[in-house]
Amino acid sequence: MAQKEELLVQIKKAMQGEMDSVTLYANAAEHSDDPEVKEFFAGRREEELRHYYYLLRYHQEIAQDKTLSEEALEVLALPELHPIFSEDFVKRIGADQYLFSAISTALLLEKDAFEHYGKLAQMAGNLTLQGFFALLEKWEMRHYDELLEIQKQAERHYWEANSFEPF
Repeated sequence: MAQKEELLVQIKKAMQGEMDSVTLYANAAEHSDDPEVKEFFAGRREEELRHYYYLLRYHQEIAQDKTLSEEALEVLALPELHPIFSEDFVKRIGADQYLFSAISTALLLEKDAFEHYGKLAQMAGNLTLQGFFALLEKWEMRHYDELLEIQKQAERHYWEANSFEPF
């Protein structure tokens, strides 16, 4: 398979991963009645949807042999501050089996995404694409790290809510 066609196949795979994340985050947001939890998952949904649309645009531009736009590199620039999750937020995640499972599933999706984007950055023969995929890799790594921290903190509440008692 030629490099262009392989790149298009891999971008489609990335688009599917982004849509899987969009669906997961949307369902988690809809599941919760808590405004802070709902806002967290809805915000993640919007970020992943934005990634999807930039991937779609690049897929179309590559397929049609157009010059690649660089807008995504500016729009997707990472903010420096990490969000701080309150103890109440973490407790609400841990106390809800559905939300705790959503965090666990999201971790797998984010890990798959940053690994895939890292490979795409290496595969891309174009500097714009390399920069775009490297930026997405950093975004997804940040998501992964934040979700991992939430999961670690929420785990204690998860076991308390489910009456886990070690032997």
